[in-house]
Amino acid sequence: MLLQPQPPFPTAALRDVFAQERAALAPECAGVFGRQGLFVGCDAELVAHMAAPMLGRRLGLRVLAPDRLTGDAVCAPAELPFPDDSFRLVVVQHAFERVADAAGMRAEIVRVLESGGTAMIVGFARFGAWRPWLAWHGRDQPPWHYASAATWRRALARGGVDVYAQRRIGPSRIAVGGGSVLLPAAFRSSWLLLARKRNTHALLRTHPAALQPRGVRANLASGTQRASA
Repeated sequence: MLLQPQPPFPTAALRDVFAQERAALAPECAGVFGRQGLFVGCDAELVAHMAAPMLGRRLGLRVLAPDRLTGDAVCAPAELPFPDDSFRLVVVQHAFERVADAAGMRAEIVRVLESGGTAMIVGFARFGAWRPWLAWHGRDQPPWHYASAATWRRALARGGVDVYAQRRIGPSRIAVGGGSVLLPAAFRSSWLLLARKRNTHALLRTHPAALQPRGVRANLASGTQRASA
């Protein structure tokens, strides 16, 4: 089957949203130390502009079509060609909203994230002020497949990845007429989940100590017996 690449989104406004999201991700990525990280976006900008100075290697994928990712590998979203527990950091910026099998992609993200590793997931807020804008400007493009942060939290937890922080990120203003309106945090464009995979290789194992009973000399007085015990 001949793949038809998705055309780039035609507005600078959405590129600005992505840039502001990457700015929110940058300090989080900077603190992750490990062998390698995986960055999956709906365009090439995520890999090109995200820095992770404490990672030994960065791999990047972007959405080519609803059933195909491209970049450092070419694969289906639900068939990442990486071994289990491969990445200390996995960052996903909206890519799951542009593929046909978002649940399969989420399962693969959990699989390739190493124990103790960090996942950062960015999606458009269900009730954010940008949803009507996206629907209007993207009406000639493949549809966005939205999912709430709560849906992701539950699904990640079932896979052994626990969310430790949730934030609203994205532009703090939206253009209206000839000006702009300041948005409350609850109406910003996107949600960000920070999660960590449970460490299954560092279970604490304890063994009861075998204590030898101390003998008591029978020919001692009772007080002396207690003291010697």
